[in-house]
Amino acid sequence: MMGGSVGSTRRHRQVVILLFEGFSLIHMGRLAETFSLANRLRHPDNALDNYYDLRLVSASGGAVRSSSGVPIWTDAVDAHQAKDVHALFALGAASVPAESDERLLSWLRHSYPHAQVIQGIGGAHGVLELAGIEPKDGVATEMAGAAMTTGAPPAPRTAGIDADASVALTSALSVVKRDCGYETASQVAHDLLPVTSKQFTHSIFNSREARASDLIRTSAHQLRVSSESRVSIADAAQAVAMSERNFLRRFKQEIGVTPTEFVLRVRLEKACHMLVDTDLPADKIARRTGLGSGDRLAKLFRQHLSMSPTEYRTTERNRLADNGSPEPDLVKRVRRPIS
Repeated sequence: MMGGSVGSTRRHRQVVILLFEGFSLIHMGRLAETFSLANRLRHPDNALDNYYDLRLVSASGGAVRSSSGVPIWTDAVDAHQAKDVHALFALGAASVPAESDERLLSWLRHSYPHAQVIQGIGGAHGVLELAGIEPKDGVATEMAGAAMTTGAPPAPRTAGIDADASVALTSALSVVKRDCGYETASQVAHDLLPVTSKQFTHSIFNSREARASDLIRTSAHQLRVSSESRVSIADAAQAVAMSERNFLRRFKQEIGVTPTEFVLRVRLEKACHMLVDTDLPADKIARRTGLGSGDRLAKLFRQHLSMSPTEYRTTERNRLADNGSPEPDLVKRVRRPIS
């Protein structure tokens, strides 16, 4: 995945996967697909305009064999400027031989201040230690890492993924969330891990949406994506080439609620998750979810959940700490048709 023209490369974010002998192809593939999906979702009509520029590197470059014996071609680390690294994931076998390549260690040290995330999987942890740096996860605190500072449990391990890989994948999704928005990160997680990604995706397609026609399902997705901004029903109808009257009738018939009710439900659902997953004040959450102000958010919570946003945050975090459930329970009440 190469960057675009010189004039556009400044908009690109360089994601580096540093490989050591015996790395897991599955782990590499999941990380690569995370950012590839984000590229496709961000610019669905322009596959060449990649937001993330993925680079596979190794200490000296050339072929690096995976745990299954498949060789993967890499560039040498010093072929890329350390200051350009946006996120770095180091993958190795369970035990990576002590790496004395000072050139590599120096490159890692110089990358550290610039990268938003640096994570190791398997024995690659030891190489980070040799470089004198610790794993860095500066963006996950807003989405998945908030649990570490609020008393809620950390991100759940995903089926088939070991603890290291789960943390790395959490970090990758958090990078996408910060760079591209909640909806893109949620959709990436849904597509990547459709069964076990509840930490990141919440009712992206409920049963009625899944059964809806292509046009209405597309419209519902677009309403989700744009729910944080002002939503125009007329524009939504025009986007699927329907009259406003026909669009309203079809949407209510197939989804079960009107487009306006659907958007409000999505906004409240997002607010529920942000209250649990972040430490942002209610007023900021209201603005980020399209609900306007903290006062309106409080009014809606009283109306639909019979509690204030603060009470909801406390109740859910306590419940999560007690039973380790990956998803707020009360958010299910938000998903009911809003009367």
